[in-house]
Amino acid sequence: MRVLITGGTGHLGIGVCRAFVKDGFNVRLLCHKKQGKSLGSDLEIVWGDITQPDSVKKALNGVDAVVHMAGLVQPLTEAKPELATRVNVEGTRTVVNLVKERAERVPFVFTSSAAVYGPCPDATGLLHPDRTPCNPTSVYAETKLRSENLIKESGIGYVILRLTSVPDPRRRISDFKTQMFTIPLKNRVEFCHADDLALAILNAVKNFDRVEGSTLMIGGGPSQQMLFEDMLRATLNTFGLPLPPRHKFSEEPFPLHWYDTTKSQELLKYQHKTLDDYCRDLASQFPAPLITLMRHFIGPVFGRIIVRVV
Repeated sequence: MRVLITGGTGHLGIGVCRAFVKDGFNVRLLCHKKQGKSLGSDLEIVWGDITQPDSVKKALNGVDAVVHMAGLVQPLTEAKPELATRVNVEGTRTVVNLVKERAERVPFVFTSSAAVYGPCPDATGLLHPDRTPCNPTSVYAETKLRSENLIKESGIGYVILRLTSVPDPRRRISDFKTQMFTIPLKNRVEFCHADDLALAILNAVKNFDRVEGSTLMIGGGPSQQMLFEDMLRATLNTFGLPLPPRHKFSEEPFPLHWYDTTKSQELLKYQHKTLDDYCRDLASQFPAPLITLMRHFIGPVFGRIIVRVV
């Protein structure tokens, strides 16, 4: 079975590609600007642009399913809203229209975002894809919701997966710092491991008959629901570092919360890993002697100074 994955070179997409390859799929990537050169020989690469019908039509030829992950993310979407609309919305429209032209049924999996709900500081229960109204407050979230709606109205077979924020253990420190202080410490967050996310997408393709027409929330489940300060404390503790001073953090509610993933877990059976697994993955990106030095000397002695100047 051949699956086309758009956006397969992003930090989530790479893990998704590997999950499909490991499961025996033939994986084709639609890649922009030679981004897929280092992904390995197990993948078929089609060079092109998600906004160009000729590129997309070539990539769709002969595939049995589509996983559409391509799109711009924050902060670029906020800095360039017209480009965000062209790539995220019109690019999705291009893919959907060409899938619709195919004579045979092609399962279509779209990765949306929990950001479509907007900030929900007053919510008293879990956010639910069928009961919680969407209130996007960013260009990024607006483009995701517009894409969801055009997919639903298209008449193709689809499943929409709204993803919670999934941290990347390979993220650059500068990127981590940029986002870290935009989330209030008391903001509710639901952790989800990137491997579990990849498994959810894989199982959505493999069990498409069961999930077709659904909008599902993808998160870590009840055991991974916490406050942002809990997640951040565990992450920093990997290096023996304390929390930065509280005054550094925004007090504006952030569009993350806790979610009802009962249906998605029942259908996709993907929740296996935890924040502790992520922290171990994060530590593995560095030499073991450095982690030991950080935890037992640099962190305890200089940690408070380090986090104050971040």
